[in-house]
Amino acid sequence: MRSDLDRLMSERGLAGMVVLADDRYSPAMYYVTGQRITHGVYFRGAEGRAHVIVNPFERDQGAAVGCEVSTFPQHALNRMAEEEGGMALGLGRLIGETCATLGIRGPVAFFGDTSLSRAWQILERARGANPELTVDRAIPDLLTVARTTKDEREIAAIRRAAVGAVDAIQRVRRYLAELRPAGDSFRANGSSPVTLGDLRRLIHAAFLEHGLSEDGESIVSQGRDAGVPHNRGNDAETLRAGTPILVDIFPGETGGGYHSDLTRTFCLGKAPEPLKRLYGDCDEAFRAAITTLKVGEPCRSYQERVCELYEKRGHPTLRTSDRAEEGYVHGLGHGVGLAVHEAPSLGGPPSNVQTLAPGMVITVEPGLYYPSKGMGVRIEDLVLVKSDGSFENLTPAPYDLEIEPRA
Repeated sequence: MRSDLDRLMSERGLAGMVVLADDRYSPAMYYVTGQRITHGVYFRGAEGRAHVIVNPFERDQGAAVGCEVSTFPQHALNRMAEEEGGMALGLGRLIGETCATLGIRGPVAFFGDTSLSRAWQILERARGANPELTVDRAIPDLLTVARTTKDEREIAAIRRAAVGAVDAIQRVRRYLAELRPAGDSFRANGSSPVTLGDLRRLIHAAFLEHGLSEDGESIVSQGRDAGVPHNRGNDAETLRAGTPILVDIFPGETGGGYHSDLTRTFCLGKAPEPLKRLYGDCDEAFRAAITTLKVGEPCRSYQERVCELYEKRGHPTLRTSDRAEEGYVHGLGHGVGLAVHEAPSLGGPPSNVQTLAPGMVITVEPGLYYPSKGMGVRIEDLVLVKSDGSFENLTPAPYDLEIEPRA
């Protein structure tokens, strides 16, 4: 949690942390300041002293952080950039000199969103301007550890995003149930054949009403494409009967912020027996994991349980072959917060010893993928580990595979 930052810095022997927003939204900057500052540098010393330097355009956001604040012109950043031969070098010098002014000397955790070459220049020049600085290279880094658990404010934001995701998936389900068969396709109110793009637009409309937007592109895929886990789908493709329609949505707060994550798989009309069996195996794995979650248990242990179940049903897993591209080919879940994918991981190698703890928000999402057979299914819910050790499903929505269209 954000309130753990000073403790974590102390435990790691850090002199401080620096967060750069390089003229773009930065989840790290939003996390440490609570503000969507797109052009600024945040400094925090080991004793809790904080200072943020911002573009004058964002001085109001800077003032709202609640710490010392100044602007780039006050530090003559443009002159520094001219003297140094570029803005990256100018920023590096500013960071190094400001750390010295704030008494930040020693190992420092650096964060930000910029290109690798630019980051290299900034860090090298900062160390040149302040030779007492060293770069903390610990993995997992300071913010990854802090962001693994969420406070009540963060949980409330994730909950709002989850409400919007559930509404969107429910709209898709209702819309599919109102379609009418028309030869090899389906129509709505006399329209042209309904496409995957029509479903995507319906989802976007729901997001907009809830103040949400996509981080990347949601997955609305069908048939063979549903068998490739992150295939986004072909919007021009018309809906077909008897084939899986996989909808994986992960909206976040508009403008940057906290996310949700939810997946359902649908089939218009009666599902063929192979698809029904595949979905039944996936549903059983989902319930075997989500109903046995327990605080203190290793996160990776649930991946093992799901792999064991799938293997007994004859499905390849990454445990039977790390090169598997069909069957069960990913981890069971991940944390969700300012990023759609963050710590903890409910999978990974044996070195993953993270245990479930209160404040975590995780996905549980087993899937089975057979593109060679034109099939792929996944079920995913977002789960909160509550302070009392119980678990709350933040994305309750029906799990029925088959949707019978109107006659």
